[in-house]
Amino acid sequence: MVIIDLEAQPAAVFDQHTRWQADIIQPSSTQLTFAPGPFSSGETVTIAVELYRHTSGWKARSVGQGYDTGLASLATDYGIDVET
Repeated sequence: MVIIDLEAQPAAVFDQHTRWQADIIQPSSTQLTFAPGPFSSGETVTIAVELYRHTSGWKARSVGQGYDTGLASLATDYGIDVET
């Protein structure tokens, strides 16, 4: 997850100029890289990659989902009740 600290930077958003990537290096030294395309809707929170257990190992899934309504919306989407 990548989050902009809106208390420190209240006007900041991910936009077409924002460039970031997630790198995962496996024990075998194989590297997985995910670099999402530009965001365009004023996102302040993004999910970069999901890591999860699958049978006896781990799996990675690139996501690149952005939220323009902040961390509370992301938490709500995952079933967490957030008091505002």
